Amino acid sequence: MLKNIFKKIGIILIELALIGGALWFIAQKRGIENFSQIIPALDQKSEKQEKETDLFPELYQPVKKDFSWKYKNIKYELSLNMDQGAYEYYKKQQKTYSYSAELPQNWEEEYYGMFLNVNSKDKTIENLSQEIKILGEKHNLNDDQIVDLILAFVQSIEYDDAKAKNILDQTGKETMLRPYEILYEQKGVCSDKSLLAVALLRQLGYGAAIFTYPQENHMAIGVECPKDYSTYGSGYCYAETTAVGNRIGIIPSIDPSSNKTVVAKELSMLNTEQIQQINLRQLGQVMIFQKTSGKQYLGIVETKKISDEIDLLKQRIDAMFLQLKNQQKKIDEDKKQLEKLKDDLDDHRKDQNVEKYNSLVEKYNDMLETYKKDVTKYNNDAALYNKSIARYNILIKQ
Repeated sequence: MLKNIFKKIGIILIELALIGGALWFIAQKRGIENFSQIIPALDQKSEKQEKETDLFPELYQPVKKDFSWKYKNIKYELSLNMDQGAYEYYKKQQKTYSYSAELPQNWEEEYYGMFLNVNSKDKTIENLSQEIKILGEKHNLNDDQIVDLILAFVQSIEYDDAKAKNILDQTGKETMLRPYEILYEQKGVCSDKSLLAVALLRQLGYGAAIFTYPQENHMAIGVECPKDYSTYGSGYCYAETTAVGNRIGIIPSIDPSSNKTVVAKELSMLNTEQIQQINLRQLGQVMIFQKTSGKQYLGIVETKKISDEIDLLKQRIDAMFLQLKNQQKKIDEDKKQLEKLKDDLDDHRKDQNVEKYNSLVEKYNDMLETYKKDVTKYNNDAALYNKSIARYNILIKQ
């Protein structure tokens, strides 16, 4: 009898030793100094699972949210019936990624997936996507244009400058919003708006993905499109959500002070500052997550033609501007020399110094002839430059 009891006690002690060893290993891996900190770490998974199984609340406080935006110079409007209780429900959901022991290799996939999970009782995103589709069909928009309409809707939602500043300042106080939250709050940063866009497009059956740019702390989305026309050869076309006017398939530049995109603006004729503005640095290395397959966006075919022409025009405008700048510099220098020669000629004429006057006249006339030719060439080149500017301005409006 005693022998069996000691045997059981021995087994228990071995088990406790094994558990203790495992806890020590986790503590070392996570930088935890005492075992009292380990228990919450091990319980995080169960806490997360418990939160995810929370029942969707009874809708007790309806709130009407109005949205208004433009697409192709036509104003679109809709009202969305939301609820304070549903908002609080999503607000309480897990927003930090937790794990035990080793960080999983696919943790970012799981992390972004957390924010795209929608309670089965919540039909908000489904209803919203259908409402936008119906609005588009009323205006005779095709499938690709309805995708553009959805993107324009998300772009029109206010950019949260205060939140963006906190993120850039690395305060650690900000987390991403779930699609329901950004619709309720009616504002968000690039990550919030991108998650909403992905959720809406998936509801309409489109393949979508998340594009992240760690160096720039930026997020955008990818819409499934023909691979030959896709961004980075990924099978997805880049779509920017932060600002109105960004077209699918065209990667914008980022303003590092606000983390917002810089939309190409119309250029003035021979305006140095605006020419430099279109040469802002593009986004850097990309990481792609949450890829799904579905319908493809085919509007990229036409956009690619426009994008390629815009890129060529940018290069031509830059080269022509430098050339015109050098030409202008030479013309200004020649003009000063002509003015000085003219003053010298006037002096010689007043002094009635015929010999010096005649010797200088020939030099003046030769320089004047060269000056006139340079001015004519400059004017012709400037006309071609302005023609390129005009074409550029037409294209960016499209």
